Amino acid sequence: MEHQLEKMPSFKSLTVVSAVVRHQSFTTASHELHVTPSAVSKQIAQIESFLGMTLFDRHGGAVLPRPEALQLAKSIDAAKALLLEAVSTIRPAPARGVLRVAAPATFAMRWLIPRLWTFSSRYPAVAVDVIQTHASDDLTSIDYDVAIRQSAACPPDARPRPVLTDALGLVMSPALLRSRRAGSVDLSRVMFLESDSRPGELDRWLDLSDTIAPLQRRRRRFPHFYIALEAAVSGEGALVAPVFTIADLIERSLLTEPFKGRRISAGHMVAFAPPGQSTTSNATAFLDWIEASGSRCGHPSGRASCSRSSQA
Repeated sequence: MEHQLEKMPSFKSLTVVSAVVRHQSFTTASHELHVTPSAVSKQIAQIESFLGMTLFDRHGGAVLPRPEALQLAKSIDAAKALLLEAVSTIRPAPARGVLRVAAPATFAMRWLIPRLWTFSSRYPAVAVDVIQTHASDDLTSIDYDVAIRQSAACPPDARPRPVLTDALGLVMSPALLRSRRAGSVDLSRVMFLESDSRPGELDRWLDLSDTIAPLQRRRRRFPHFYIALEAAVSGEGALVAPVFTIADLIERSLLTEPFKGRRISAGHMVAFAPPGQSTTSNATAFLDWIEASGSRCGHPSGRASCSRSSQA
């Protein structure tokens, strides 16, 4: 008996029988199981060889189950139901509730929200409410469970988790670049875009390009960075932007970075729970997730630290 059990197909293999019985088709069963039809056919052949009998009659494209296949499928489904009941009984109930995440507007729209589905798929009972913030917002006046900020702007008594190390580069629409290119990009003919919410970044980047006379630098200012970003996508001018935060726009060729060798540091993005308060299990799960997500992006911020400065 023990010798027979050692050779018996695995439970996962046996579930193929149940799928074929339901669909009476190797192809349709393969779609449910996310394998190829040939893999299903091979698995059935191996089980039939182990049992020493034919479980299905093949008639053209149809696969008709014999009584033995129906009996085996019924037992497999019953065993699967028992396993699911056992797992649901011993598995702790998932924490439920709303998780309030305060994040800079551009970072939330361009980096965080497009990735949130991976957190929600892992913690479906947790509803994430993203609170978009601006540079002048005081975190102490915001009711949040997790905040995301530049490391230079997080509270000194916070315990930050590293998320992303970004870099500032000059970006513009590909159409604008093509219209200005004449062997090389003539920056003296470009309208520079900037925002009140990220002051000084354009001047920091332009300091790298001493070939442009100050009076030749035409500028247009917007109140918030995400508005300036939309203007850059529309082709209104060139913008100094955090290139890793807006990487999706560059990858989709909505923006291009003609001077990749002229990047400057944009600091570290970190995430933290409210200082001085106990961290909930949902907040801890989110902090673990966002730290791992930033690491997978290839630009982890490394050791997080806090000091007082402005928040972009």
